[in-house]
Amino acid sequence: MDDLDELFGQSPAMETVRESIRRLVARQQPGRRLPAILLQGETGTGKGLVAHLIHRLGPRARGSFVDVNCAAIPEPLLEAELFGFERGAFTDARRAKAGLFQTAHQGTLFLDEIALLPEMLQAKLLTVIEERAVRRLGSTRSEPADAWIVSATNADLPTAIREHRFREDLYHRLAVLTIKLPPLREREGDTLLLAERFLGKVCIDYGLPPKTLGPDARERLVAYPWPGNVRELANVIERAALQADGPTVSARHLELREEASLTSAAARALGGAPGASMDDAMRNHLRTTLEQTGWNISRTASILRISRNTLRARMEKLGLRSGPDTQGAIQAGERGQAAPATTAPTTAPEAVLDPVQAAAPIPPGSIILPPIRWQRRRITLLRASLTVPEADDDRPETSRVLELLVDKIHTFGGRVEELGHTGLDASFGLEPIEDAPRRAANAAMALLKAVPRMRGQNAEILAVKIAIHTGSYTIGQVNHALQIDQAAKRQAGTILDALIEVAEPDSAVVSAAT
Repeated sequence: MDDLDELFGQSPAMETVRESIRRLVARQQPGRRLPAILLQGETGTGKGLVAHLIHRLGPRARGSFVDVNCAAIPEPLLEAELFGFERGAFTDARRAKAGLFQTAHQGTLFLDEIALLPEMLQAKLLTVIEERAVRRLGSTRSEPADAWIVSATNADLPTAIREHRFREDLYHRLAVLTIKLPPLREREGDTLLLAERFLGKVCIDYGLPPKTLGPDARERLVAYPWPGNVRELANVIERAALQADGPTVSARHLELREEASLTSAAARALGGAPGASMDDAMRNHLRTTLEQTGWNISRTASILRISRNTLRARMEKLGLRSGPDTQGAIQAGERGQAAPATTAPTTAPEAVLDPVQAAAPIPPGSIILPPIRWQRRRITLLRASLTVPEADDDRPETSRVLELLVDKIHTFGGRVEELGHTGLDASFGLEPIEDAPRRAANAAMALLKAVPRMRGQNAEILAVKIAIHTGSYTIGQVNHALQIDQAAKRQAGTILDALIEVAEPDSAVVSAAT
């Protein structure tokens, strides 16, 4: 049970979690049917870590641990990934393939983000869990699939049941035993303990001299509400350790201004409406930012400088996922596509751009578009490319690594510009930040450390190549949205292509300008 020390913290809330796991594991016996476990907690509270611990300490430790993020795999592929398929079951099914349920046979299957499982698959999942057998797509017979089911969610499943977004019978089957993980703000005293632990680990990982937290940094860490919980804390400490030149990490290195600015901006958006709550302010601000980006999740998270998972969790909490138009736009944004804005264009004569337009007659029904402002700005561009065989570019491991790439880009103040199956392009300095080249380099270092740890034994499949280039480019601004000029993006893309071409797997190539 010493492995439970990985659940670091001295707060009563964490001791309760450790005790729950001890009792759960002690009661399970090999060869018996194991109860499904539901892990509930906000994003970043460590649900994945707890799932790994339960597997490692439980009676099926010798079996496989299969991790599935239900939100990361495209819906058309999810059924085939979970349940497998026979040759010829669909286009490009050139050979039969076992599903992840069969891969986890006599082991553990971890279903993360279970609340986002499509309704079509919920009934089939229920059948597989009850019968402990699975029928592949295109097959007429069932095969054994006895996996210990551990699922996790940051959503309120009872609410999802009432809104008919989640099956009640599946919920009861998944939540035979439930473990609730506390948010960091409820773990009194643990924030500084975790921060010091992360700081020491980062210094060792990157070969940095030992660093300490300054008094102002410690005060800021305790005061911050940590909406992204332990994951956000780890990312903040990693960034601060790399940004700090001296032996002391100060509050300015933490860069924890965004939550305060988000709250104040939201309060201004409310305009002091009587009876308005902070949730109302936050909801209005998030909706405004989402509409500015066409409900693009990646770009909205980049503007707010939070991770996509944190953004999705806030949207879920504030009810910004309901409604067919909103839901469709959010799903489009999660795929990296720009969805149509939900607000109608401004029509004359309600909006006027300048005095010249005001003086000129405007035909009825005309649409007045916002002006585009152009400027030159020095920015740093980063391209990360995964070496993935074409036949494997839709593997779950690839999606999880891409999530990691996006998270690290946001951690160091970058913005994802383009996202594909096997890589991404990001910019640093498009939104005003200090020392964009160094931030891009630190992000690259973080990726080169994190990707090998995540991919496990798939070294030949998921190696990463990184290219970084800095230049002065034309930037267009429409309302508050900034975009790199199309011709400038093509020019920079040519340079990044050349740098990626000479990069070795698991390395970064940096241009002389950077």
